[in-house]
Amino acid sequence: MNSHEYLTPIAEIKKLLATKELFIFDLDGTLFNTLGDLAPAVNYALKQFGVREISKENVRSCIGNGSKNLIRRSVASGLMFAAGKTAGEPIAGKSSAEHMDVRDNEAVAAILESAGFDDAKIDEVHKVYSAYYWEHCTENTEPYEGVIEIIRRINATGIADKRDASKKRAAMLTNKPVNPAKKILEKFGLIGDATAADLISAYLCGDTTPERKPSPAGIFALLQQTGVAPEKAVMIGDDMPDVLAAKNAGIDCITLLEGFGRPENLLPLEPKWTAGHIKDFAELI
Repeated sequence: MNSHEYLTPIAEIKKLLATKELFIFDLDGTLFNTLGDLAPAVNYALKQFGVREISKENVRSCIGNGSKNLIRRSVASGLMFAAGKTAGEPIAGKSSAEHMDVRDNEAVAAILESAGFDDAKIDEVHKVYSAYYWEHCTENTEPYEGVIEIIRRINATGIADKRDASKKRAAMLTNKPVNPAKKILEKFGLIGDATAADLISAYLCGDTTPERKPSPAGIFALLQQTGVAPEKAVMIGDDMPDVLAAKNAGIDCITLLEGFGRPENLLPLEPKWTAGHIKDFAELI
């Protein structure tokens, strides 16, 4: 699918951003390309449980809705490949018996059940994955082009006039667990600077938010923490949970079509504002 024809004109993105005070970013696929560390951690866990390893691109297709779903989809994918079949993105002309769409929850559940991977066993795989990922989660992870600059610019805009009650703030809402999320933010200087305020002024993670995306609870909590009205906030994310959380919370959302999410899944949600990625509007704030 050519997503470029669905992009919102930059002039409209600029007008939207000019009205906002709170910028809520997703992490994986939005702020950071984390695939270089996620894929080795997934494959390390699969190997420990005798499941065939999968490609980096296949891991990418499994990302979304938290690390437990990443592991469920990855295990099912490895089982499919071991059986001489395929898994990942949809493939035209291939039946469900030949190819598993990793976002098809029923298909994933059926493959796991047939191989004896019940919830308890998936929890074991997830535990191994989590421990490995925690140790290695910043080795090959990088911010996307323009990310650090845009967050610094948001903060500078607020600091420039300290009398302005509408100081701009950057926040983060991710379904990723808090430990690796914090480790990544700290490595790139977005939180944890003892000499200055955090550039990410508030953040909630999969195990610290009241409810994970697509629930609006995390957005409501961030609005309360920062004292920003819903109409002054915007969610910026690359996958369905981000778009749906924003819709459920009644705030605007810029949907990134070049992150980890699939345009063919995002566009049916009828996002009002779309961009390729952050680099396309990094200079507009």
